[in-house]
Amino acid sequence: MFDNIGWIVEAKIIDGKRDEFEAVMHEMVAATRQEGGTLNYQYFVSDDGDVLVYERFATIESAHIHINNWDHYAERWVAAAPATRMVHLGDLPEELSIRHVALAPKMLKPFGGFAR
Repeated sequence: MFDNIGWIVEAKIIDGKRDEFEAVMHEMVAATRQEGGTLNYQYFVSDDGDVLVYERFATIESAHIHINNWDHYAERWVAAAPATRMVHLGDLPEELSIRHVALAPKMLKPFGGFAR
């Protein structure tokens, strides 16, 4: 039904770690911009430090590339804002979903609607 896959990650910035989180986020955004198959890589934040990241990929291969690049930043990112929730969007194959197993992601399959 949908050609793309993706996920949403929610996190909470630790008090006093916003600058560290913002620094690693900017580095990741710059690196991810170079990934040709990453269609959306968008951060949203509340005033009290709740973070939501929306990630969407053109292909399964492009999602693999992104996850491999994430490994370079993961330790710093999580040290500043531990993930609190993850939702997989689309039919992610097991070799991708296994990379997120520690977050026990909720799996949501395509149901209806459209993407442009």
